[in-house]
Amino acid sequence: MKILMKISSIFLLVFVLAACSNSSEDMNPNIPDPTTEVKVTANVMAIKTGTLNSQSGTNTKGMIEIVSDDAGKYFLRLGKDFVSDFHTGTVTVYLSTTNKLKLSESGSFQLVSVVNQNGEHFFNLPNLPDSKFTHGIIWCGAAGIPFGNGEFN
Repeated sequence: MKILMKISSIFLLVFVLAACSNSSEDMNPNIPDPTTEVKVTANVMAIKTGTLNSQSGTNTKGMIEIVSDDAGKYFLRLGKDFVSDFHTGTVTVYLSTTNKLKLSESGSFQLVSVVNQNGEHFFNLPNLPDSKFTHGIIWCGAAGIPFGNGEFN
């Protein structure tokens, strides 16, 4: 019985992760273009920093920060140590008021961008995010599950 449950659990995890494919049919038109990622060459200063905790059986981990550069522009930064499973397609980064993404509650989240690979990323923010956004969330839209979250300090 235990073996059957383990096999069922593994099958379910593979199914959920496979839902986050790079198929254009799965793409939500409300997700910002992944070209919103930018290369930052100026000095940056961390304003808020957090560490991602994995969820839903993924290996998501790494640093997540709100930073500003010398020109006063704001960015969400995923650290060089950022890793996630199935990081293509509809895997996105959000700012959130809690450690759980509440897409049905307007004002409780801010969509940042699509994440399509491991490693360091900088995403433009229009301004310094409101202090109510206390968490960064890595979310798989196709499966509707969290891949990770980190609380900002």
